[in-house]
Amino acid sequence: MSDTKASGEFRIGFLIHDVSRLRQILFDQEMRPHGVTRAQWSVLAQLSRKDEGGMTQAELARLLGLGKVAVGSMIDRLEAAGLVVRRDDALDRRIHRIFVTAKGRKIQARMVEVGRRLNGQVLAGLSAEEIAVADQVLTVIRRNIRRALRDEDEAGDPAGATNEIGAG
Repeated sequence: MSDTKASGEFRIGFLIHDVSRLRQILFDQEMRPHGVTRAQWSVLAQLSRKDEGGMTQAELARLLGLGKVAVGSMIDRLEAAGLVVRRDDALDRRIHRIFVTAKGRKIQARMVEVGRRLNGQVLAGLSAEEIAVADQVLTVIRRNIRRALRDEDEAGDPAGATNEIGAG
């Protein structure tokens, strides 16, 4: 393998990570005036993807790549702020499902507005075709990573058994 190819392979991983990290910082700065921390907006973002039926604390922990205790503390703070509510599961009283409140939906709507505005800034100078290619490339990379994680999990890899996949 040539040095150029090896360098490019390393660079793509770094760039994906760095772009994601910088975008999170930018988004965090925009949401801070609304009283929502990065951890809290991450929870609200995950909950927005499954509004009907809510989510369990374990589901949120898996999606965020965090422990159930850490997610429980975040849910406590979000509930105290009136952004989410816990309700008993219809089938299993030991399980609580987390739902976004009307106040939380207002914050989610603001998050969408901020995200759209930031996308305009971070994608400036790129053509629709370039954005489409980047989307396709990143979708394939994500699919490959998920496949690799499933393969490791199926092989009995202790690290894969936790199902802790980062939300980045």
